[in-house]
Amino acid sequence: MFGIAGFKRRKALEQVSHYRHSPAELAYHKPGDIIVSVPVSRCRMNLTMLPASRNPFVMTLQEGHDSYENSPLFQFYDSVKPATVGQLLSVMQSPIASLPAMATVMPWWAISPEERLDQVAVETPHGYLGKEAIKMGASRSGDYGWQYFGPVSHQVGESEFQRQQLVYQSIRSNSYNPVSYKHIHGEFLISGRDWVWVNQGGKHRFNSLVAAGNEEVIVSAKRKYGPDFVQRSDAHLWPNVINGWFTEQEALTVFDRIMQG
Repeated sequence: MFGIAGFKRRKALEQVSHYRHSPAELAYHKPGDIIVSVPVSRCRMNLTMLPASRNPFVMTLQEGHDSYENSPLFQFYDSVKPATVGQLLSVMQSPIASLPAMATVMPWWAISPEERLDQVAVETPHGYLGKEAIKMGASRSGDYGWQYFGPVSHQVGESEFQRQQLVYQSIRSNSYNPVSYKHIHGEFLISGRDWVWVNQGGKHRFNSLVAAGNEEVIVSAKRKYGPDFVQRSDAHLWPNVINGWFTEQEALTVFDRIMQG
């Protein structure tokens, strides 16, 4: 196992904060970056809500697959194919339900489905294609899909597989030497004293550290789409509830499904 304790620091890293009962305490600390060590058991994959242990990228690394075909990642893309937001989040009554799956936003995010779709994807003859996939070599004329779920063209799936393998092998060979803890970032969901952390950025690094057997990972809370800390009790204040994309009850359903993993 390669871990966090033995990091070789090329420069002074951000100070790791501590809490007694819940990360929600950190919202009341002095202003500044929120860097904290979180148990892997409380971590979730963005959008699909899977716990870290069931993340198909993590499973592919842990099982030692050296080819994309027949890997857990291939099987995931081949079986999880939501066409709409409703199918992905299991919210069939909300106004957002019929929109393309790549337009998915969380009820607490301060970004609309239209803005999100324009942010992450382009429309092609074969369906929507992730802009990040294009940066990785995908073609607008023949490819489709993105990293979070299927369907994906073979090129997109293979590219994600290879990208994850490269990060994992690099960390295995060189250990994890971050210049900043803020590379792995996401948001905290809080319900009373229960909480989870949802990974949004630095996904391949995070997956590699989990696959290596680390029980905790140092992460950052980052205000990317909405608040750093999302309180269940604030559901009536969430932007995409107020603007009507989600009913309050279905917004709570989404929140609770993420908490449950």
